[in-house]
Amino acid sequence: MRQQGNASHKEKTVSYIDGNTVRKLQPNPSPSRRSEEIHQELIEKQKLDREQRERKRALRAAARRNQEKALQMNPGYVLFLAVAMMVLVGVSGVYLKLQAELTTRIKHVASLKSEVMDLKISNDAEQKRIDTSVNLDEVKQKATEGLGMVYPGKEQIIYFEIDNSDYMNQYQDIPAK
Repeated sequence: MRQQGNASHKEKTVSYIDGNTVRKLQPNPSPSRRSEEIHQELIEKQKLDREQRERKRALRAAARRNQEKALQMNPGYVLFLAVAMMVLVGVSGVYLKLQAELTTRIKHVASLKSEVMDLKISNDAEQKRIDTSVNLDEVKQKATEGLGMVYPGKEQIIYFEIDNSDYMNQYQDIPAK
């Protein structure tokens, strides 16, 4: 803050330095003229305030009218929304039904797989029991001695080649030599 003095000690004006330049001082206007200017400024300010309030009131009224228009629904729009909701509910119901069916089928398949595994295990156990209960030497002896089985001779044996598969389907009789 910088003070500049005039001729008399009582009259001191204060001015601030703004930026890199100092503004020039204006002479003080007469008190009567100053009050008229203040009165004019006050009237202008009141006028501007009134205009701003009117603009705001008009904008609020327009916004209210737009809201009311937006909230109004005609019967066609209501019908469209009702049909759309019904379709949505129907599709959701069908979807939930299909999901429930899928879940029950998955559970059923899992139970069937479990049952198949149990049957395979029991079949394997039964096959081992049968294999261990049969004495092949005893079967051979009963077949050759009791039932008259004879081993094939060299001329009765026919050899043929099999591909690298695990099994063979026989569609015809084996050819004789």
